[in-house]
Amino acid sequence: MLRVPHDAVSTGEASEFAEYWYGLHDVATRRIATERDDTFAVSLRGEAEPRYILKFEHPAESRDSVLLRAQALTLLQETQPDIPSTRLIPARGEELVTRFEQNDTVRWTTLTTFLHGAMVSALPGPLSEPLLDDIGVRLAQLQHVLSPLQYHDIPGRVLWDVRLLPQLAEDLLPMFEDAESRSRVTQAVDDYMSVEPEIERLPATLCHGDFHPGNMMVDPNAPQRLSGILDFGDMHMMPSICDLGTCLFYLIDALSYPNNPLMPCRIALENYMREVDSRASHVSDSGSDGGYDDDGYSDGNCNDDNNSGFDVQQLDLLPAIMEARGALVVLLPLMAERFSGVEAGHYLVDPQRRLDKLRLVQDLGWPAMAEQLGIAQHAITQHAISQLAGKESL
Repeated sequence: MLRVPHDAVSTGEASEFAEYWYGLHDVATRRIATERDDTFAVSLRGEAEPRYILKFEHPAESRDSVLLRAQALTLLQETQPDIPSTRLIPARGEELVTRFEQNDTVRWTTLTTFLHGAMVSALPGPLSEPLLDDIGVRLAQLQHVLSPLQYHDIPGRVLWDVRLLPQLAEDLLPMFEDAESRSRVTQAVDDYMSVEPEIERLPATLCHGDFHPGNMMVDPNAPQRLSGILDFGDMHMMPSICDLGTCLFYLIDALSYPNNPLMPCRIALENYMREVDSRASHVSDSGSDGGYDDDGYSDGNCNDDNNSGFDVQQLDLLPAIMEARGALVVLLPLMAERFSGVEAGHYLVDPQRRLDKLRLVQDLGWPAMAEQLGIAQHAITQHAISQLAGKESL
């Protein structure tokens, strides 16, 4: 997708578009750095802080995929308003998605609320246990609300999908000058391929796709709970365990927990599973579809028998998925830099820090990762580990 040529949308064009389609007069627009689309913070006249986000999708994005994300946000607003996600603003004609034409190119556009607060990724470490609890709970809630939505997604539309790692590595590794980066990504591909058949057999559901601290907000005066979830632009069909593994990868904190860097992941994972089990328990006891209490949390109790329909053996795949995400984090910034013209200060560009995290995961190894996550290793990765060990001994 990043290789598709297109012209950038100017701030002037963004302001004119906001007025024509959304009736926002005399606004100030400020570009927000992204790797593939044109996104603007929109402020109303006389207001110092932005009120909206105006997003012009990449030309390769179809209307159907953008509309699906818009419908998902609308569903969240209507069915679970306590989940603190960004809100979709319809156009003057009630359109959820609007059309922007530029030099014979069509780009689909949405307007959402701007979420104020502190980004979780900018908080000083370590993240508090109540906040990690909330991260796990909110991810489980999002997955539950989005799960009924179905979409015939196009493979490869969202490059952050860990299932694309083998293909992306084949395309991008020749561009790498750093030998360790090539070696680490190659190892990640080999490791992922050992469990790929198991992942490919899992059902795909609509997921956020990029649920990490850079897309989470807190109120600085109450940083124990999420106050905002943003950037649904990578929402796509994928196994929910891949969505979970993506989230957990970004919670690794070797600086705060040098002897147990996956401790934050374990806390979030335990509460993710508690929310999943709690909903299943509520459904089993009441026959309902599982409700939330006034605070937006499930009102059931933790179900030790796990009647959620979530196969706990899937948790065994988390180390592989987290490693694969780490490899994507090393790969994709290079692609963005080469084909999207991002500047050196862009948030995607920090190769050493990204490589450090992949190195940490691989040096730990899957058995130690599983132990720190508090999950048992089942036959899935035990077989994969034995296969990889056999290759290394040849």
